[in-house]
Amino acid sequence: MNTDFSRRALLRGFTCVAAGAAVLATGEGLLAPRAAQAADASWNESRSANGWDVLSSNSAGTATYDIPGTDLRVVLREGDVGTVLAYVAQRFHYDVTRLEARRGQIIGYSDNRQVKADFESNHLSGTALALYPDHYPLGVKGNFFPHQVTAIRDILAELQGVVRWGGDTESPKESAFFIDTPPGSAGLARVAETLRQWSITPGKGAGTQNIEDPQRIAAARRLAGRQAA
Repeated sequence: MNTDFSRRALLRGFTCVAAGAAVLATGEGLLAPRAAQAADASWNESRSANGWDVLSSNSAGTATYDIPGTDLRVVLREGDVGTVLAYVAQRFHYDVTRLEARRGQIIGYSDNRQVKADFESNHLSGTALALYPDHYPLGVKGNFFPHQVTAIRDILAELQGVVRWGGDTESPKESAFFIDTPPGSAGLARVAETLRQWSITPGKGAGTQNIEDPQRIAAARRLAGRQAA
């Protein structure tokens, strides 16, 4: 189901106009988001917007994860978070559009405290993933074809809502995916363990899904109804 490169490639001539007109959830007991920040504000909280502790450096509490099916790697919070977000990247590569280093950045953990939307602070805790943020920037929607959105929503539903898509936030960023449950979440631990089992079980995991299955589509729509801003 890969599309090379996505709807944005066909609309590149309109990108500047769209970007210039940038458009000004549910989890398991997530902390309420703080008041909206000014553009390019510095995030000075000890926790990211989704309630996870900000990491002091990429050597403390992070690990480097391979993205299966590619030669790419990404630094994420070690443990269940990294397992889940690396799987998001893998399925994005298989079902949405190919991930290739030459096409742009793939960002996990970052120590850059300058954020334009609160959820971008989740990179500071290693609990967020951005896939080609230069192609799918903050405030611009409609970058993907409908079948690609269907695939993205299938990924979220398969992960039982522990990940939220930036395309569903008040200030949309369609390159962004972030953990939407607090530390200690039983749901996150359960999903991560399932993914570990799939990784060693033939016929399971990324690349085996029929995203056009009516039951999967219905589940994805129910979750979208809960997660959309």
